[in-house]
Amino acid sequence: MSTSIKEFMKPLESSGKRLYGDLSKSFKRYLKRTRFKVGLAITVVILLLALVGPWIVPYPDEGEGYVPPEASQREKQPPSLKFLFGTDTRGRDLFSRVILGARSAVLQITTVISLSLVIGLVVGILAAYFRGVVETVLNYLVELFISIPAVIVALVLRLALGPGLPTIITSLVITWWSWYARVTYVYARSVMEMDYVTLARLSGLSPVKIMTRHVMRNVLTPVLVQAVTDMGSVLLEASTINFLGLGLPLNSPEWGVIMFEGLGVLEIAPWISAYPGLFLLMTALGFSLVGDTLREEMDPRLRRRWRLWF
Repeated sequence: MSTSIKEFMKPLESSGKRLYGDLSKSFKRYLKRTRFKVGLAITVVILLLALVGPWIVPYPDEGEGYVPPEASQREKQPPSLKFLFGTDTRGRDLFSRVILGARSAVLQITTVISLSLVIGLVVGILAAYFRGVVETVLNYLVELFISIPAVIVALVLRLALGPGLPTIITSLVITWWSWYARVTYVYARSVMEMDYVTLARLSGLSPVKIMTRHVMRNVLTPVLVQAVTDMGSVLLEASTINFLGLGLPLNSPEWGVIMFEGLGVLEIAPWISAYPGLFLLMTALGFSLVGDTLREEMDPRLRRRWRLWF
């Protein structure tokens, strides 16, 4: 059993090393693009806030949802030197809650993208390798899950499991893995037509080795680039579900939840929804700029199309 696992992991390790080498060689070329540098700077700042947020905010307990005893005197205060982003409807420091929301955003993005990517890669490669019934069934399954809105899944899971992080992650993974399965299937089908794959099959190489050494190695890079591009969309969809009250509890330091709390007092305290909305917009923009630049540099047609852009 351990020997088979090692044989399965070796092609994955070699694919990872090859991907790392390709990205390292291309990194200097990416840094010449202003859009990539801006997106990378935004992404790095958000990641740093997610790591050190609890240690730099002035009121970490309030950021996690604690309501202070003097809440009635502090509620809905505008931004000031004491409260940089003002206070929310319960008198909590909004700056602490928004900064701590970066950790929730990064956690949701990385978990959803990682799980969806793994499932999508496996399903897409299997559909491309095994023709006939397996290919047809998996493709129909992919089309079925693509057509299901994440909000509907979140509503069902909210009624079944209650609010929480597992509810929102599960609802997003259920609807996002199918997109990566479709992308993987398209690339894997083209790889399966290559002569070296045909030669490997005729030489008696096992299906697992063919799918990992030859197919996965050649589809991993474009699918990962697509995943980076989708990170901003995943964040927006997760925040939408939380904004509708179908995800995390109302006291959670999450940008969608905070925006929902400020919706009722938007006319008298617009900063409650404005600051988390601004962070949400900038984070999604950062991931989109990085992902779009990677995709354009990989596709010569897109490079020619955007050559006049900064």
